[in-house]
Amino acid sequence: MKRTTVHHGKRLLLAGLLGVFLMSPASSFAQPATIAVRGKIASLTGQELIVSSANGDVKTILTDKTVIRAEAPIQLSDISSGMYLGTTATKQADGTFLASEVHVFSEDQRGTGEGHRPLGSAPQSGATMTNANVEHVEDVEIKDIKGRLISLKYKDGAVKVLVPPNIPLVKRVRSDRSALKNGVEVSLQGAQSPDGAVAATQITVRTEGR
Repeated sequence: MKRTTVHHGKRLLLAGLLGVFLMSPASSFAQPATIAVRGKIASLTGQELIVSSANGDVKTILTDKTVIRAEAPIQLSDISSGMYLGTTATKQADGTFLASEVHVFSEDQRGTGEGHRPLGSAPQSGATMTNANVEHVEDVEIKDIKGRLISLKYKDGAVKVLVPPNIPLVKRVRSDRSALKNGVEVSLQGAQSPDGAVAATQITVRTEGR
């Protein structure tokens, strides 16, 4: 009787361990990969969006959780303290940075990619990407450039960026499917399934030329 009880206990223990293994994240061998896509909309039929990218057409699926945003042009004077923005810039001899583009995030994106780093799409170019909160703004003229000097603060530091008036300046705003028109340029992120389709988590409609 005693030996039978011991063997039965071992079987229960092994069954329990197997159940834990099957329920653990490590046992999920086919996790969808999250990717980013940029290109022009070729078509939108129902929930299926086709985006023509540099690597070919990408089938994208819209879900009830897909967030759609559009970029709207803004003026240099619209940049103000308290905004959360991203800017591509290059470091100058005086230690400040000269912006080549600025995009103000929608409020629900506050904190997105916070920090200061080499530009991911061109890490050898010397250009940087900074996503940070605007602490202070002042109108300045530096080396014949009249613009706005913005003080940006992120969790690990701070930088000052000179924003000239002749660069792309946009603000991202929440939008809907009506912004997804054929021919417009978009960037999107989502989980890619084994068949190559991307379930979009967010889509940004870009302004022309940015």
